[in-house]
Amino acid sequence: MPEGPEIRRAADRIGKALVGKVVEGGNWPFPSLQQAESLILGHEVLSVTSRAKAMLIRFSSGYTMYSHNQLYGRWTVHLKATDPRSNRSLRAEFMTDKHAVRLWSATDIVLLPTPEENGHPFLARLGPDVLDESISKDDLLNHLKSKGIWRKKGATLMLDQRSFAGLGNYLRSEILHLAGVHPDDRPCDQDEATLERWASCIKSVTVQAYEHGGITVDLDTAEASKARGEPRRMWRHAVFCRNDRPCLTCGDLVVRVRYGGRRLDYCPTCQPARRGS
Repeated sequence: MPEGPEIRRAADRIGKALVGKVVEGGNWPFPSLQQAESLILGHEVLSVTSRAKAMLIRFSSGYTMYSHNQLYGRWTVHLKATDPRSNRSLRAEFMTDKHAVRLWSATDIVLLPTPEENGHPFLARLGPDVLDESISKDDLLNHLKSKGIWRKKGATLMLDQRSFAGLGNYLRSEILHLAGVHPDDRPCDQDEATLERWASCIKSVTVQAYEHGGITVDLDTAEASKARGEPRRMWRHAVFCRNDRPCLTCGDLVVRVRYGGRRLDYCPTCQPARRGS
């Protein structure tokens, strides 16, 4: 499933094609978009943005199209005359004077009045959006210390959208590793310096992934790993998908564990358990 950085990059790309443009044509076969002819067609696109893993496209009609890619959704942007030739199921299509923007295969799409966006069931449950420029590392630090989060395992917190919105599986492994936090440890198990580092890593690793297409290590490290012939799934990261390989920091083996059926990779040496110590 795409994580917050990937959805934000998609929003940027779609926004370049749609914002300030009038929707001149389109196709909206998804059942929840039956009002698209009156609420989208002929209206200007005011903004395209993301919140966590949701996309929000706002129109001059005063309505917003909310969508969540889930596992299979995908956005494409082409010149208007390009034949998309996709085997996926078309959900929504926006045609401007130059571009065709299409959403494929997603199953969570709805039109709602823009002032009522925050009441959408998914958006209403979200914690702070880590990529929101108004959210600082100090805000995230205070959130780590807040009731309801203080005693939750790191492995749980880093996937819970009600705790930190926009994080997902690869970000979870990378943040915990850089912060030096064991997956089973909780905020309440950490000293102040570790909490500050953890909050800083939540912000910096996510922003790094957004700015550099999912790369969570510094670019020199990524290039060195790529030069060694490592596949893309490995050279982009410090520990995720690097299980049973030497840790790039200490040289000990990276270990893979599973929480709720989802993989998490970490280094036992760089991330020693504090709980119960």
